[in-house]
Amino acid sequence: MLHILLNSPYKISQLSLFSLSSIFDDLICIQDGVILSIANDLFFKNIYKNFNLVYFLKHDLIARGLLTRALENNLLVISYQCFVFLTLGHNKSITW
Repeated sequence: MLHILLNSPYKISQLSLFSLSSIFDDLICIQDGVILSIANDLFFKNIYKNFNLVYFLKHDLIARGLLTRALENNLLVISYQCFVFLTLGHNKSITW
């Protein structure tokens, strides 16, 4: 399953997110979801334990001045085209 985080990670039910995800799922952070790229707390670490891969949309990182930090932290930064391929490659998706 593809999880699409478009809200701030601190405005969603983290319990629901983790209970509906598995280590085989992917997460893409878009819009305000890219705020996750600056976190370095327990929630951030749990994201990486509970998902296969975590992606960040480049244009949203740029819009929020977070691209340099994301690249310095070796996060998976992707384009809109990759986002489309991700959605096509998953049978189901859920938006947070």
